[in-house]
Amino acid sequence: MPFYDFWKNKGVTPIGQRWSRQAAEFTLGHVQRHVNPLRHVVEIGPGRGPFTNACRRAGIGYTAVDANPGLLQALDATDGICSFVPPLPIRNVVCDAAVANHVLEHVNGLPQAQAMIAEMRRIVRPGGCVTITSPDLMWVRNYFWDCDYSHNFPTSARRLYQLFLDQGLEVVYLGYVHNHLTGLVGHIAGSLAASVPYSLPFAQPNSSLYSDQIYKARLTFSRAILIIGRSPLEAV
Repeated sequence: MPFYDFWKNKGVTPIGQRWSRQAAEFTLGHVQRHVNPLRHVVEIGPGRGPFTNACRRAGIGYTAVDANPGLLQALDATDGICSFVPPLPIRNVVCDAAVANHVLEHVNGLPQAQAMIAEMRRIVRPGGCVTITSPDLMWVRNYFWDCDYSHNFPTSARRLYQLFLDQGLEVVYLGYVHNHLTGLVGHIAGSLAASVPYSLPFAQPNSSLYSDQIYKARLTFSRAILIIGRSPLEAV
């Protein structure tokens, strides 16, 4: 997994850490509002661990699933599971919520996206929730493909809504978020971030005239979709 080793070894600024923490706390807060009790969470693709830490601060049981052993080791995830997803190497009905932040867009097309949501639904208890955050293609447009070469499955609010319904999930929350900001404030923040140039004309990513930090800040506040779907109360 050399690509994800690349991201693991990249430094994070203090402001970047703060933004990641705020986004994680925003997501966890919404999950807590829709899942009661919330005792255990399984997260797919924890990255550097902002959601991991949010769960730990809240005293919520937590399991991480990631294909990169180095990322799991960095998280000190003693109950971490090293695996590609889907499938999930976890038995049925083991958690109250399954969460994937900026992961679904990396799967290989619709069949794998359907399989991932089905697997997340399988491991949550009846009444538990599946939670996805993904970039909004309708906002980021061509940046969806440019920001990360492993982006494969285009995501939008309408597509995610249809995907959740197709997997038998009741959509209890669907909204736009700019990192941790919503509504008019989020829209303004995202628009202002998008207006800041990150390179001089014709500069390439390996050039000193290209600012990767500004590019990542633009993406941080670009519009994403947060969707939460509840598993039916009756066992299936």
